[in-house]
Amino acid sequence: MSTDEKLRWEARFRRPAAAAAFASGVLLLVGTVLGQSILEDRPGTRPLPDFLLSVDKSPGTLIASGILQALAGLCLIAVFYYLFRAVVHRTEAIPSWFVYLVFAGPLMYAISQIVGAVDRVDVAHTFAHGMPTVGDCPAPHGGARGEECAQDLLRDSSSPAAIALGLAGSVATAFLFVMLPLRARRVGLLSQFTGILGPVVGALLVLQLIPVVPVVIEAFWLGAVGALFLGVWPRGRGPAWETGEAEPWPGARGVLAGQAGSAAPGEPDRPEPEPEAAPQRRSSRKRRRKKR
Repeated sequence: MSTDEKLRWEARFRRPAAAAAFASGVLLLVGTVLGQSILEDRPGTRPLPDFLLSVDKSPGTLIASGILQALAGLCLIAVFYYLFRAVVHRTEAIPSWFVYLVFAGPLMYAISQIVGAVDRVDVAHTFAHGMPTVGDCPAPHGGARGEECAQDLLRDSSSPAAIALGLAGSVATAFLFVMLPLRARRVGLLSQFTGILGPVVGALLVLQLIPVVPVVIEAFWLGAVGALFLGVWPRGRGPAWETGEAEPWPGARGVLAGQAGSAAPGEPDRPEPEPEAAPQRRSSRKRRRKKR
């Protein structure tokens, strides 16, 4: 495939890829807000029992949240595939088998979101209504005993296949967030900011240290990448998108110099020569001899 053919392909699919990035970010935010909306603060109830009781009270809301997050994961396929093809057009550093991960990772992640939501609804119903598997859980499900009962129920009722699918999907998707932005940054397709923020999203996706913050950062990154695909990023898209070759992302001074015509796009800034000091003139006056 020639360079012109590669550029035509990128121009043809940049709008669908940008739309997928925007849709993924919005679906992710809405799904997360919807899932958080079911939580209630029950006095004397610990977090895990409180979560299961909230899910049992609004099971449809949790299912809807899982579906929205699954759709957000499916939209990632278009985003990652477009970025993958753009990187491959400019370097051979990524092996060909990587494309299978582009499809498999988000797909497993999407399926795990729905399966996990259904599984949590089933566990919450068992916990709240005192099925035989619950044993001697106290009726209010509060205190330390309620916490232990909820943990035992989650351990005994959770499907190992669902856990494995969720873990594989999360790790594979996080790997894409790390590898593709770094490669795209090296060939000049992403700025320093978006190229580094992608791996941060991948790390937070696996660690899950804070429930909502990783979602906000991921949605912001998707919005930024979508804007960059469309060429409406505040500092432009960089010369690599126009030439079809690996070009370094220009710095702010490089952009200004390129607009002024004093430097080519991507050329490193050259320091301006300092003005030479004017030579000091020798005094033309001769010392006058003192008259005797």
